[in-house]
Amino acid sequence: MPTAWETLKKITKLSDYETLPASLRHEIEKTLERVKKAETIYQLKIQLRGIRPPIWRRVLVPSDITFDQLHLIIQEAMGWGNYHLYQFETSDAIIDVPHPDDHFMTLWKDKLDSRKTPIKKYLSKEKQKVVYTYDFGDNWDHIITLEKIEKRIEPLTHPICIKGSRACPPEDVGGVWGYQDAIDMMKDNTRKQEREEFLEWYGEWHGDDFDPESFDIEEVNQRLATIRFK
Repeated sequence: MPTAWETLKKITKLSDYETLPASLRHEIEKTLERVKKAETIYQLKIQLRGIRPPIWRRVLVPSDITFDQLHLIIQEAMGWGNYHLYQFETSDAIIDVPHPDDHFMTLWKDKLDSRKTPIKKYLSKEKQKVVYTYDFGDNWDHIITLEKIEKRIEPLTHPICIKGSRACPPEDVGGVWGYQDAIDMMKDNTRKQEREEFLEWYGEWHGDDFDPESFDIEEVNQRLATIRFK
């Protein structure tokens, strides 16, 4: 389906375009100019790999943010605590905050600074993906998919979550295997002692009840609103 901008552009190329009232032509051309200068917005899907039912978020971000900014957005959108290291990986690059010893690890891929690399360098077409790994102990892999590219006349001042599903796993739970074991334990009446210990540990760190199905989009957007673009 063509966008409004594409439709207006086609109208200006019609053979009888000049017969339209001057005031209408002026409005069409003014709108086209505004859209031409509009900010490019990405609709990204963030999904944890290896968990079913899936845990995911859909967010809107400007196309010119850096990978380090995207890291912060993923942290807030998912509900992580930003306690651990991270990296992004593409087919030919590792993108993270550089460390002096990194040259020993990058013989087969380019090594880029996430604070200086815009996401549009590797996400420029719909359906393109990168992998975001958080916490090299638990090793949480997230698939980041560019779902849609849009133009927005009013620029985004902060990222926006438009949809999502299920709660973020607890920090330091043991990765996909540890989290799945915790879910199974909650349903297994033969593991009551383990369950009590887990809930006590969870409460000390998170201060609320453990509900893997919960997702509060208003709470997510309150966190995202702390990340300002302009």
